[in-house]
Amino acid sequence: MHPRGRSVLQTVLHRPNLAGFDFASSEVNEALIRQLHRYDFIEPADNVVLAGGPGTGKTHIATALGVQAIEHHKKRVRFFSTVELVNALEQEKAQGKAGHIAGRLVHADLVILDELGDLPFSASGGALLFHLLSKLYERTSVAITTNLSFSEWPAVFGDAKMTTALLDRLNYHCHSLETGNDSFRFKNSSAQKSQKRKEKSSPSPNHEAQIITNRRVKSQ
Repeated sequence: MHPRGRSVLQTVLHRPNLAGFDFASSEVNEALIRQLHRYDFIEPADNVVLAGGPGTGKTHIATALGVQAIEHHKKRVRFFSTVELVNALEQEKAQGKAGHIAGRLVHADLVILDELGDLPFSASGGALLFHLLSKLYERTSVAITTNLSFSEWPAVFGDAKMTTALLDRLNYHCHSLETGNDSFRFKNSSAQKSQKRKEKSSPSPNHEAQIITNRRVKSQ
């Protein structure tokens, strides 16, 4: 991945928005999401953490916030897969260019880090990500999506003290939201399968009419 990251508008062909999000099927705090959608959190460089299981809408919400920031508020937003960003940080360090990515991102209004914890990275990579987030602290808002609780973050970064310091800074001005653990895709798939089973088990009107006709013929 290019170390500059991607504009949110480049991440997907179909640009997610809150109008396309099924709040009725989600455990997320809708009122807080809509408040964040007004972008009052960007001026003071507050952060957002979206935590929940796979398929619960974390990336959809984060990307929708980014799209809204660009299209309606003219904000500068960058999007990264977290593990790809860590790889880019390690690569620039190996090339003797450490600090270039951080130098660019401090000029962004919002940086979205997607899927923290989905894939592992090295302890050295975790340290580089820590230093980047420290650089962005109170300068640039950071939105993180993750399937981990805060208590599980030390396992990702490989250093409990460093992770505690990171969480102290991240949570100082932070909006934390939980999206639950039930996947939308799994729910939809299960609902569709249940509906199909009902359709198979419920005889059609034509089938019932045929049964009645057959009974009449036999009685004659």
